[in-house]
Amino acid sequence: MPQLDAVDDREAAFLAAIDALPDSYDGPDGVRPEPYGLIAFGEAANLPALLRPWIDAPLVTRGTQFLTATGFDFGELGPLKITSEMSGAEVVTLGSRTYEPDVQVATSPFSVYTVGCYLGYATDHGDAVEEINSALRAIAGRCRAQVPTEDNPAKALAWTLWNRVPLLLASRSNSAAQPLVQRVFARIGKSLAISSGEHPLEFASGALEGNHALGDDLLALVVGSDDRETELARQVLSTRVAQVENLDLAEVLTEPPVDPVVAGMALWYLSLWVAAYLAILHGHDPADSGVYDEVRKVAQGG
Repeated sequence: MPQLDAVDDREAAFLAAIDALPDSYDGPDGVRPEPYGLIAFGEAANLPALLRPWIDAPLVTRGTQFLTATGFDFGELGPLKITSEMSGAEVVTLGSRTYEPDVQVATSPFSVYTVGCYLGYATDHGDAVEEINSALRAIAGRCRAQVPTEDNPAKALAWTLWNRVPLLLASRSNSAAQPLVQRVFARIGKSLAISSGEHPLEFASGALEGNHALGDDLLALVVGSDDRETELARQVLSTRVAQVENLDLAEVLTEPPVDPVVAGMALWYLSLWVAAYLAILHGHDPADSGVYDEVRKVAQGG
């Protein structure tokens, strides 16, 4: 029978890396000229949606154009950089490839944090970055490996998800966090999670009508707090899937963040803990698999 309150050295090292993430950003913290544009590939591909309150355009012809690619970087930044520079914007590249990006960001399961912190400082949201770190510290205090399962909401949720397939639902205010959580469950948790997309009620009302038996192994997981749509989706799915649970900051923070960017980053960080424990329950190392490393190299021609 798997357990989570005594892990081996390899698993403990990965959990310690998650624990050390808050306040670990040590990159540039200067403010760049407005307006701002952001295009992201690879590990940070879902960040533009989350950071829209800070950066609401993909491309700008003045101000600062941010271009980032880590992980599965197919070389898109080079042509975009030339185009953006010709348009008149100052271009800032973030990544780890040999084209010498302006800001080095290592390929890592945690690169979302590095990119998010840099863009927070660069867009004059340094106070929000401090809020992110404060929220992450508080989550780590509740979820770290030394906290026993009965007091650890991340371990408890991992047990609930064990041998289930989570169907992710999110309110529109939390919709940007849903694909981030899905990717964390795949990369770290070594587990399938199904996204319901931007309209969870539409998805929930029809997706299992043709084959109700598919719902026997599904667990509906509401990412973040409810709105009217997710409340209705929850009611519909309660008769179609095995159970309905929450990945909710209210479970780990006494005062969940009001800023949607801070809340989204905190949900992403909470999902790291849950996914790491889920991988351990499945008998896998939460660190990147050999398959991941190989396909990334082949995809990039290296």
